[in-house]
Amino acid sequence: MKIRSRTAAVLSAGAALTLLVTACSGESTATTGGPAGDPQRGGTLTMAFNTDAQSVDPVTCAIGIGLGPCQAIYGALLYYDLDADEITPGMAESFSSEDGKVWTLKLRPGMTFTDGTPFDTEAVAFNWNRILDPALLSPSMAAAKSITWNVVDDTTLTVTSNEVNHQLPFLLSEPLAFVASPTAISGKGADFGNSPVGAGPFVLSSWARGTEMVLDRNSGYWDQPRPYADRLVVKTIPADDLRFNALQAGELDVAVVVSEKYAKRAEAAGMTVVQSQQLGGNGIRLSSRGTLADPDVRTAIGKLVDGDQIMAAAFPDDPKATHFMPEDSPLYDANATWPDKDIAGAQTLIDGYRARNGGDEVTLSYITTAGSPNLNRVAEVLQSQLQQVNGLKLEIKPLDGAGFATALVSGNYDLILNSLGGAHPDNLYKVFHTNGSGNSAGYSNPAVDEALNLTHTSDDPAVVNQAFKTAIQEIIDTTAYRFWRPSETTLMSPASVHGVQPAYQYWFRPELAWKQQ
Repeated sequence: MKIRSRTAAVLSAGAALTLLVTACSGESTATTGGPAGDPQRGGTLTMAFNTDAQSVDPVTCAIGIGLGPCQAIYGALLYYDLDADEITPGMAESFSSEDGKVWTLKLRPGMTFTDGTPFDTEAVAFNWNRILDPALLSPSMAAAKSITWNVVDDTTLTVTSNEVNHQLPFLLSEPLAFVASPTAISGKGADFGNSPVGAGPFVLSSWARGTEMVLDRNSGYWDQPRPYADRLVVKTIPADDLRFNALQAGELDVAVVVSEKYAKRAEAAGMTVVQSQQLGGNGIRLSSRGTLADPDVRTAIGKLVDGDQIMAAAFPDDPKATHFMPEDSPLYDANATWPDKDIAGAQTLIDGYRARNGGDEVTLSYITTAGSPNLNRVAEVLQSQLQQVNGLKLEIKPLDGAGFATALVSGNYDLILNSLGGAHPDNLYKVFHTNGSGNSAGYSNPAVDEALNLTHTSDDPAVVNQAFKTAIQEIIDTTAYRFWRPSETTLMSPASVHGVQPAYQYWFRPELAWKQQ
């Protein structure tokens, strides 16, 4: 059985301005359809992906693979529901505004962290202030800097955006979503990341980095009887075929894959396949620093990348990305496509750059994640494509999950394997606005900034959608980001597992999933 979540669309003004509790505690919100009876408690859920989380400290985990385990440990203040295309309550029961500038955050009353510390607005303020510590190099710092906050009472926090921002709830679903125990942070110091304390559905029991993370059920979680599973095990298995084999052998309950052929095999075997379209696609983000600050070099790379060739070598059974967004997306634009391959034109641009800069060979690095055969092939083909012109060399640098995340957050790359990180369109602001919280490339484009500013200040969905389209076209024209494969999360599970609901890019909501015993 295959289930698809809809492509991302822009929130309506009403959805963005007022968030209300939509389900009572204990009511199933599983989107996979057709569970055999009511959810059952007990058992172990084991899932696997190709790389490990870089961190489970809320200051540094709100990017990439780290988002998932942090959600399990801390819960999230708010969630982005891909199916409903709206921000929904989490640890917070509402987040509302009359004008898009001054917001009121209401927490659920009576929540506590697993060490007994109250989960209150002082805890939220403590965590957000910690993000601002420059010594911690938090990827969420720009998001925290975009707002100020004031504790009103134990469950009420006033949040004031520096500018009108009707997309502000998105920040509380990712970069500012996770709240840890202030008592534990203060007491554990630098060791907090090894033994975190949250109030989410699960508690970290052990973590063999690069291999396996084990989390046990939080019996004090606010949303009883969730989580349904007694234990959550997260395995790192780099290759898609090995993950699929483990799923078939009954060693996994949920497998995340990046190749469509395994989704087809799982469906043919009677498994449940849940797929959700993300924003943009899988490809490369280009730095705007150093050599790549020169637009001619970026344009040359755009002329050399052959997405069809990369797909044929690494993902021959998967659909190719012909446009920035698929045709069923409200952000689709028939003109938002990639430049034609032009080796001669690229050579002219590289020759001109070298002539202006002393004649030395241009050497760039490409950061990718280690261990995946598919991604190794992508790197090798990309290298051969860029080196079709004289005077341009590409060095491949595979890194483990932690090293990759560090490179991405710090901006220490020329080209880096990348997607936009999720389905919500405000990821475009996060990654490409000059002040975006995820803009590690140093990209700065006044036309993009103007368009993305409008996506925050306007509460008219038609105006916002057009502004996103304007930004997308400029991002393509300046070769800030290039991809060859649509970004789609595929979650596969046997028929005995129910309630697998996508969250973030390569994760699901583990507190909603359950197994027939």
